[in-house]
Amino acid sequence: MTVIGASLGLVGAATAVLFFFQPWRSCPYEDTSVGCAMLPNDAAVMVIALGVAVVGAGVFTVGRLLSRRSQGVRTS
Repeated sequence: MTVIGASLGLVGAATAVLFFFQPWRSCPYEDTSVGCAMLPNDAAVMVIALGVAVVGAGVFTVGRLLSRRSQGVRTS
């Protein structure tokens, strides 16, 4: 469960960062791609990727807590 959570978190975060910097974008009024306006579809993908990263972090945390509990380690 922790591997799935970590994988989801990393993929979601990497996708969100990629869509934030949008290196494929170019526009005539800006020298860098970061200064170009984000298109609505790009924003939707970025929001979904951030959601996946948050869900992945939650799954990772729950997996860690469950594995610690099953090993007999006191959490409180």
